Amino acid sequence: MFKSSNHLAKIMKAFYVFGLMAAVLLVSGCLGGEDMVVKSGDTVKVDYWLTVDGEQIDTSEGRGPFEFTVDSGQVIPGFDKAALGMAIGETKEVVLEGEDAYTAGPLAGKVLNFKITILEIN
Repeated sequence: MFKSSNHLAKIMKAFYVFGLMAAVLLVSGCLGGEDMVVKSGDTVKVDYWLTVDGEQIDTSEGRGPFEFTVDSGQVIPGFDKAALGMAIGETKEVVLEGEDAYTAGPLAGKVLNFKITILEIN
């Protein structure tokens, strides 16, 4: 069937290389690329940490990921803006104030320091 064990080894190597290339293409298609960044209307799951005046006042840590739909008004405008364009696994630190932060309530007028990690994009 095979001319020699060397011939078999070459065939096996070709399948191995092809398999690795296929796996790399599959993984890169699943984990990256233009379709895998947050866009308006996407529902995302994130971990976040909020610090105000040097004190952490809120986090998703211990409660599980926070889920929201981007640009739907579910979160403050700066949180939406920060998430746009991020990829799965990416972490971003942003400083939000003014119209991008809270305009009413106890945090109105405060400078918000968020650390956001994208966990899932749907």
